[in-house]
Amino acid sequence: MTKAARAPGRTLIILVIVFLYLLTILPARAQTSFDGLWRSDGYGMLLEFSGDTLNATEVTSISCIPSWTARRTASPTGEEGNVFGGSRGLVRFVNTMSPDAIRMHLDGTVSGILLRRIASRPKQCEKLPASTPTANYAIFWQTFDENYPFFALHKIDWSAIDRRSRGRVTPATTPAELFRIFQRMIEPLQDTHTGLEASDIGQEFDGWRPTTNDLDEGQWKTAQELIAARYVQGPLVSFCKGHLQFGTLQHSIGYLRITAFYDYVDKPTYADRLHALDSALDSIFKSATTWNGLVIDVRQNHGGDDALGVALASRFSASRYLAYKKVARESDNKRLRFTPREEVWVEPSSRPGFHGRVILLTGPDTVSAGETLAMALMGREPHVVRIGLNTQGVFSDILNRSLPNGWHFHLPNEIYYTGDGKSFDGAGVPPDVEVPFFSAEDIRAGRDSALDKTLQIITEHDKR
Repeated sequence: MTKAARAPGRTLIILVIVFLYLLTILPARAQTSFDGLWRSDGYGMLLEFSGDTLNATEVTSISCIPSWTARRTASPTGEEGNVFGGSRGLVRFVNTMSPDAIRMHLDGTVSGILLRRIASRPKQCEKLPASTPTANYAIFWQTFDENYPFFALHKIDWSAIDRRSRGRVTPATTPAELFRIFQRMIEPLQDTHTGLEASDIGQEFDGWRPTTNDLDEGQWKTAQELIAARYVQGPLVSFCKGHLQFGTLQHSIGYLRITAFYDYVDKPTYADRLHALDSALDSIFKSATTWNGLVIDVRQNHGGDDALGVALASRFSASRYLAYKKVARESDNKRLRFTPREEVWVEPSSRPGFHGRVILLTGPDTVSAGETLAMALMGREPHVVRIGLNTQGVFSDILNRSLPNGWHFHLPNEIYYTGDGKSFDGAGVPPDVEVPFFSAEDIRAGRDSALDKTLQIITEHDKR
């Protein structure tokens, strides 16, 4: 048979393959309405779409509590997908290959949440829970039991805490007494991403892992003044409402202090915060070709948007690399179960950056997004040297929850991993070079031991 005789059959086969492929993708591409009920994998969420309105509900195996609402809005960046705006900022929903699964992405986060269509409301959502001390206690305990991933890490027996605490709650328990019970339950976790707020009685509690190197706000102010007076040559220029400051150290070394990855502008969206960061970095890195190195100081970083940390990391690399992986705990109180690991990558930026020697200063007041920045810089080449002390040890996005009495609480439900499977929850990201800093003796002597070590390492390297 000649090639000409075989050609029509081959063409037919190709057309059939193309047709079958289109059949697999058209259902997802054609889906335009999300109307109905959707349940999240992990995160304890139930979402209901009705036209342009979205209602979110917080779900445990014993409760359903209305949470937040949003309405369909135009995308500020013009990307495809359905965008809703409300009290939680912009929320994007993207079709998957299945008509019964979509992905949700919250502004400022680096990963998505998988939602699956369900036919009807869970049984526990048939009525709202009562606002009684016992009902509030039950939901508080159950939420941690189903979502908190670190009881074993902190050597906490949550069931034992329940046996000690539940009997103390009665219909006559006052709000102040209930608050103290809740605080005693979670305080031993020493987890900065756990907390409780009761505005009606003016009470608030946030967890914390104490260390010997903790500094209060007054001590940090003194430390920052010391750096400006002794180490920075010339002025420290502020950006992003003062959360970024840049100056130059001796030997033409750049010094970038970042105290937060949030509150960069008065506008509410992540796109506005990213624009402010990009504008600041464009200005800062204009002189990068003259630097002999760069010091990034996140020793007093209060966290914020992980995605801003990844955007910063993108300015330091010429090649794509893995920042970290993350999973979320599934709502299953019988055993530890997690969602599939989702990879987060650092993509090289085409905007001004710095590809030379970088040193990162860290400590126990480096929290949350400050810590995920440290993880995002681990895969960068050449290696970013970390100097100082372990970070605080909290990485997860915060899972915000409500109680029937109007109180709010929060907890982590995610674990972040390096490419080789390490996590740093509890202990924090360790430094490459351990140096305690800003002790009382340091302050009296007018020195920053970690910055002294940094300058020593850079200058010794330059002499080689």
